[in-house]
Amino acid sequence: MRRYLRTFRKAWWREQRVWEVPQGGKEAVRLLSTRLRLSPLLAKVLWARGITSPADACLFLHGSLKDLPEPTSLTGVAEAASLLADAVRRGVPILVHGDYDADGISATALLADTLAKWGGKVSWFVPNRHQDGYGVSERALRLAHQKGFQVLVTVDCGITAFAPLQLAKEYGMKVIVIDHHEPFDRLPPADVIVNPKLPEIRYPFRELCAGALALKVAHAVAERLGRLRGVEDLPIELAALATAADVVPLVGENRLIVREGLKALRLARRVGMKALMEVAGVKPHALRSFHLSFILAPRINAVGRMDDPKPALKLLLATQPEEAYQLAQKLDAENRRRQKEEEATLRSAVEMVETELDLTKERVIVLASPEWHPGVIGIVAARLVELYARPAFLIALRGEVGKGSARSIENFPVSDALKACGALLHNGGGHRMAGGFVLPCENIPLLRDHLNALAETWLSEEDLLRRVRVDAVVTADEVTLETVKQLEALEPTGYGNPKPVLMLCDAKLLYAEKLPTANGARLVVRVQQGSRVLELTGEGMGEMVADLAQGERVHVCFTADLREIGPIPSLDLQIVDLCPVNSDRVLLR
Repeated sequence: MRRYLRTFRKAWWREQRVWEVPQGGKEAVRLLSTRLRLSPLLAKVLWARGITSPADACLFLHGSLKDLPEPTSLTGVAEAASLLADAVRRGVPILVHGDYDADGISATALLADTLAKWGGKVSWFVPNRHQDGYGVSERALRLAHQKGFQVLVTVDCGITAFAPLQLAKEYGMKVIVIDHHEPFDRLPPADVIVNPKLPEIRYPFRELCAGALALKVAHAVAERLGRLRGVEDLPIELAALATAADVVPLVGENRLIVREGLKALRLARRVGMKALMEVAGVKPHALRSFHLSFILAPRINAVGRMDDPKPALKLLLATQPEEAYQLAQKLDAENRRRQKEEEATLRSAVEMVETELDLTKERVIVLASPEWHPGVIGIVAARLVELYARPAFLIALRGEVGKGSARSIENFPVSDALKACGALLHNGGGHRMAGGFVLPCENIPLLRDHLNALAETWLSEEDLLRRVRVDAVVTADEVTLETVKQLEALEPTGYGNPKPVLMLCDAKLLYAEKLPTANGARLVVRVQQGSRVLELTGEGMGEMVADLAQGERVHVCFTADLREIGPIPSLDLQIVDLCPVNSDRVLLR
């Protein structure tokens, strides 16, 4: 998909943009480097990310599951665990109701699997987005009542499900809500709510996904049942998959969960995940957070986006290799279908932006079409944010109703925007950076006007510029095999803890060439600083060569990895951005 982004915006380097460059911190960097025996480069990156003390850096680099807070320190976990442990002991039927995305599916599998393993009488339900829509399904509750379920647990949904949960209470069910979405001003009728974003909660880490919350509840239930030898006995790999998939910041508890979950996944102890890795061409020993976010999670998501999410959940719960392999192949096929649908939708959306919108006046992109599949518009909205550096609200029209998905930028929280537009919507909710909503088609023009009015208040002109966040200003001599190897200590990387971006200042451009590739054109440059020459490449940036002059002085931002082809590793330096020194197109902040 990234090749399509570059096709649409070949000349982004001719636009004004912002490089956010860290300033100061020399003494703190020296202290980190000497106390922990780190390279100055790694110490610079840690300091730029707010990890300024040796104790914090040690926890970040070497923390383990023992450093996770007690699960019952989060309000609601102890009460939920007591209710579930009692239900398991007494054989009371429990229904775990999840959501159709990778976080909801993984959280459902984690909780249902562990409760069943400890003797619970457990079933699960994940909604079909076409039949049930988003959130708690009244159809599921009616079926649950008919089948005699007495305990309902919602995971990754429920915090805004007022009417459905009122129905569950009328049926006499005990209701536990495990959700991480932003609550409304009132709470649903539940016996227990586990949500770190409730206004009265003082839990130190709010950015947990549903999979991580399900892990906490499962941990606390296990302790009450006397079934836990250690957190590693729980399916932490499912919590790691959920965390990577839901694009929550990979810091704090999330980082620990993903790092330990990757270790469990490399052991391939879950038949379903082993089959999915095999079908996707991922070697367990080489597994990293990148594979979770961009290869495995999209396949879990695909079936729920395109059709029925049940095969994904069955895969995560599978115990027989043959069944798991067949399910993994289905997920892979659905992912290919999702990619084709996504590419067509992105092309359509970009054409609409370029022909119908005036982005000098509209700070929020609001688009609608009856031709779009509601399962892919969230991904496409994220692509539009990357392309145009502004919030995007996309709506798939179905008759007189539109189903929407939103993605955003800093300083324009989606959850707050949807609350402010609540009178125009049937329903809606989400996080700061993403959300979903349903509205009457006739209200779409009003929604566009209202969102752009909010953006006029919330966003400055500079907020709408493409941004590069630099982690460390370096000299060419600092970029060596040894220092780049140390940067691997930052793994797992992802949202909130991205691969570090380094900035080389005032280097001489020796050479620039455009090389055709299957995905566009690659830029290859060589730059010199002092006696050291570095070669860097920029995928999809080949057209930039026309704006570069041999011998000019340039600044370049890049990421650094090791390329291990053959017995001798080499540097793999990938350009993020490049500009001539004193260019008026780059603002240094």
